Amino acid sequence: MDSNEFDVRRTVVSVLEQCSNCKQQYSLEDARVIERQGELWVLSVRCSHCDAQAYVAAVVDGDGAEIDEMRRTDEPDSEDAAEEPVTVDDVLDVHEFLDSFDGDFAALFHRRRH
Repeated sequence: MDSNEFDVRRTVVSVLEQCSNCKQQYSLEDARVIERQGELWVLSVRCSHCDAQAYVAAVVDGDGAEIDEMRRTDEPDSEDAAEEPVTVDDVLDVHEFLDSFDGDFAALFHRRRH
């Protein structure tokens, strides 16, 4: 593990502080880097106490880290709970998207903002 990875993991854990599910403090070992492309880091943070998991995107440049929690898997969003169940067509749509996705999250999120 390089020092950059250690610093990013430490920053993510310090920003999130505690599990939203059980309120247990996160430890450095709870954060794991999944992917890194340039300044964009994607991490998984899993609570060692209750096993709840969150995915975090961190953009790290010379000015430090900007962190955005992408999706928490420990509980559904209130809007998602009212949605229809996932269908086979939904799965196929995601498969087609991922088949052509180049992994550039920064460009993807930039396109969505405009």
